[in-house]
Amino acid sequence: MDRRFLQFKRRLATRHLPTIIQLVVISFVFATIIYMSAKFFYPSISNFMAPTTLPTTPRSTTTTIRTTTQQPFEIGCFFDKTNITLADGSTRSLDALNIGDEVLVYLPSGQFEKSRVLTVFNHQRSSVRFLDIYTIDNQDPLRLTPSHSILIKKNNIQQSSFYYDYASNIAIGDFVLSAQSKPKQVINIKETILYNQTISTPLTFEGNIIVNNLIASCYATYHHKF
Repeated sequence: MDRRFLQFKRRLATRHLPTIIQLVVISFVFATIIYMSAKFFYPSISNFMAPTTLPTTPRSTTTTIRTTTQQPFEIGCFFDKTNITLADGSTRSLDALNIGDEVLVYLPSGQFEKSRVLTVFNHQRSSVRFLDIYTIDNQDPLRLTPSHSILIKKNNIQQSSFYYDYASNIAIGDFVLSAQSKPKQVINIKETILYNQTISTPLTFEGNIIVNNLIASCYATYHHKF
C-alpha cells in the first residue's frame, strides 16, 4: 500500500513537473517585470510626492522716500521791520506797533488823516516770500508779500488815477503813490525768501497805511477799490 502510494506520488510529480517549472518561470518573469516597472516609475512618483522647490530669484527692493517741500508763505503781509508813519509824522517799526496807536491814512480826496490802529495781525512763518519794491528817492525798499495790495498806476496804460493791485502785478516802470501824494516810479523789484520770519499787517478803518513812505492797503488776496 505504501509502495503504491509512493509510486503514485512519483508519477504525479513527474507528470506535473513541467507545469510547476512553467509556473515558477512565469512568476519570476512577472516579478522581474514588476520590479523593473517600479524602478522605472519610481523617480516620477518621487518627484510627484516630494515638495516642490521653486528657484529663488533675487528680488530687488526699491525704497521710495517722499520728500515734502513746504512752499514759502506769500499771503499778504509786510516785513515786520517795515516802518509805518504815525499821526505825528514819525515812524515806528511794525513789530512795535500797538492797537490804538494813531497812524496816517490816505483819503480818496487826496488828503491825509490820522486814524487809530484797530488791530495788528502778526504771524510767525517758517519761510516767507517777499517782494522788495525799489522806487526813485526811496533808499529802503518796501518789502511785502506778492499777494498784498498797494496803490499803483501802470506805465503802459493811459490812466489818470491809481488803483489797488497785488504787488506781484507791479512791473519795473510802473508807479506807486508816496506819502507826499506824488507818483514814484518803480526802478527795481527783487524777490527775497526769509526763514523763521514774523509778518505783520495793521488794520485801520480806512483800509490803508503809509509804510516806507508809500501808500499801501491793509488788505490782501482780493481786489478792492480805493
